[in-house]
Amino acid sequence: MSMDRFQALRVFVAVLDERSLSAAAEKLGISLPTVSRILSGLERELGVKLIARSARGIAETDGGSLYYRRAQKILAEVAEADSAVQSHSQVPVGELRVTAPVTFGRYHVAPSVAEFLERYPRLSFYLSLTDRCEPLPEQRLDVAIRIAIVRIQAVTVRRLGYIQRVVVGSRDYFERHPTPAHPQDLSGHNCLHFTYYQRADEWNFRDHGRPVSVRVRGRLRADNQEALLDAVLAGAGLAVLPTWLIKDHLADGRLLRVLTQFEAARTPVYAVFPRRGPPPHKVRAFINFLADRYQAEKILASEDLIEPMQTPQTS
Repeated sequence: MSMDRFQALRVFVAVLDERSLSAAAEKLGISLPTVSRILSGLERELGVKLIARSARGIAETDGGSLYYRRAQKILAEVAEADSAVQSHSQVPVGELRVTAPVTFGRYHVAPSVAEFLERYPRLSFYLSLTDRCEPLPEQRLDVAIRIAIVRIQAVTVRRLGYIQRVVVGSRDYFERHPTPAHPQDLSGHNCLHFTYYQRADEWNFRDHGRPVSVRVRGRLRADNQEALLDAVLAGAGLAVLPTWLIKDHLADGRLLRVLTQFEAARTPVYAVFPRRGPPPHKVRAFINFLADRYQAEKILASEDLIEPMQTPQTS
């Protein structure tokens, strides 16, 4: 397979993954005319129309659907071969491809990259920040940071720690509204929703060791936790936010943490690898680097426990 054909496969798969030529160009870091030229050249060389364009967008033809599945498999096998060879190297080399949730990645993955690359000068880095669970082999990703309970069997995971999500509001908000003493009291509050969660309007708690879900209502929904934080700081209402995002605001008193005795169990944070067995040295180096940093800076908790805290007083 020539390098041109390999690039053509990458372009073709990216176009169908994104259902957009422009999005594929942005993802691959090349120009839109280049994507169009490579795709046209591939179709011309194969003598088959692979993609159908219409007012509704892009879809694969019957031939394109078959070629797409084969191309995905080829790219995954090449990535696996690369990793297998690199796993024997004592010095991390090549490109490390990492994905992480948007906000957590901005705060606690991206700031670490510069120091990591300085430590390993033969590495380059690709970082994808998305709240979608990207398929690792198809996207040629080496490792994903996941904040969830991982049940996929065809991957290897390493737990990095736990995060705790808590109900918070601004001091100004609680000067105008009563402090909830029980999760059921949230019915009288404006509860802001993080739409990434499957059931954003159901907040989870524990009451005497038993899980409890409470349906809440609010006038603001957002798909970004930083946007919710800004709204809470402005006094718009209450939200469930992770302590790693709000610890400074809790420390300076701008945010107050409530319903502490009812908080749900912490959520595990995993590094997920796309295949079983020992990961390549570059992956091990990065995960060890992150784990050491998270422990040193107390970003993540080491145990699935609830931090003892008292509900703050606003008077």
